[in-house]
Amino acid sequence: MKLQLPRFLREDSRLSPHNRKVTEKYKAAYDQSSSSKPARKTFWQGQFSWRQRCSHYDQITDQYSLAKVAPFTLAGLVTAQGVFFKPAEKKPQSKLKKSENSNLSEQETQTYALAEEACYRADKFKREQQVNSKFYETVWRAAKYGGCFWEITQTPTFGFRIPPLQECIEPYMADEQGNIVKWRQIVNGTVTAEWTSEELILVPFLGVVTATWPFAPSIFTGLETELEMLTGIEESAKDYSEKQAWPYEILGLGDNENPVDADDYESARSEWKNRKPGQGIVTNVPTTLLAGGTGSAPIRELAVLCELMKDNVQDSVMIAPISKLYNATEASAKEMTKHIMTVLGQPMQWRIAEYFELYILKPFLESFGFSRKSCPQTVFESPDVHKKEEGEYWTSLVNAKIQSPVQACDHLGLDYDEAYWAEEKQKEQEQFNQQLQAKKDSASNGANPKEEKVKGKSYQVTELFEAPHK
Repeated sequence: MKLQLPRFLREDSRLSPHNRKVTEKYKAAYDQSSSSKPARKTFWQGQFSWRQRCSHYDQITDQYSLAKVAPFTLAGLVTAQGVFFKPAEKKPQSKLKKSENSNLSEQETQTYALAEEACYRADKFKREQQVNSKFYETVWRAAKYGGCFWEITQTPTFGFRIPPLQECIEPYMADEQGNIVKWRQIVNGTVTAEWTSEELILVPFLGVVTATWPFAPSIFTGLETELEMLTGIEESAKDYSEKQAWPYEILGLGDNENPVDADDYESARSEWKNRKPGQGIVTNVPTTLLAGGTGSAPIRELAVLCELMKDNVQDSVMIAPISKLYNATEASAKEMTKHIMTVLGQPMQWRIAEYFELYILKPFLESFGFSRKSCPQTVFESPDVHKKEEGEYWTSLVNAKIQSPVQACDHLGLDYDEAYWAEEKQKEQEQFNQQLQAKKDSASNGANPKEEKVKGKSYQVTELFEAPHK
């Protein structure tokens, strides 16, 4: 039996076996080179250098006071109340009596105890690691430069710190998706330290971190022109004030008929510099004294321009200076402070709390055998800061017979003492009986005293014990 090649091979039989290529049309092709994973990207030194930008912001804040105070103001507002921890909530349990609730599993009764222990260890970790001051420095650095690094240490114990010379830290290596997996610190052209993404955490300011620039923008981004102009105008105003306060004289040599040669000019210049105040000079050419200074040109327009640029800077950084708060009314000052916390302070608190729980607190508790579910919640205000307002609110509900005392105590986390309230109810009933008996005795003796108005119950919630509640 004779085998025949396909038609397209027989027509192309004149080609050599090395040049012969078999293809099929209308079929998908697989290109191995294009579907392979790209190589890991490594950055060269200085590609994303943060040092120049940090030096630029240092120069701006050193020259202009508003730019220097703004990061400190924001850091103080964010961390003024301190850092606190709320234990993880226990699993929901049915509101049954203790005797009926005794069949709960040991895991449900043990979860709350573990959460309390984890909260205690977190609070101890906060004191040992000085978390309050580190959070303050984090907010200050992030607002001024655009971000702050946290270095996680494992030896001798678990902890974290803010490494020095942060402006010298730059990305070293990124993965296939562009995420930075390694960082390095270059000081004077020498690599002094290297970290992985698990060892060095970047806490960015409120902005977007892109692959082209791994550091978030500073609070002064976009304000360089206004701040440099304000600095220049203030320097010019200083020179203007000095010339106005201390005008100087200019020596004019020669005229149209008596030109001045080089020798006469040098001799007159030397005598003029070395003369005493009020003393003239001797020269062969005619001289004229001209009044120096800037004249009486007003600078009112410059003051208006400076005030306009200062307002633009304040609106851009969204942080009112203390002078604005002091000159405003009390209501306006409170609203301005609330505005700062709404647009900058609280979002920064959320970000720092999330980063601290994810990268610091949960790994720390896992090293002691706790699960991530037992990790407490990080808050920037005391858990008891709103107790007074909540107590007044629930007292009004109880007095209005909207809620019962038991429900109010349950919500506020207080223990309801039945014996105490029963005793108070008995005392009030005895007082009411005494007043009623005194009124009956005065009526039986034939006296006609004035009608005394019996005061109502001072404790208005006693009737709620018997009243049904939904």
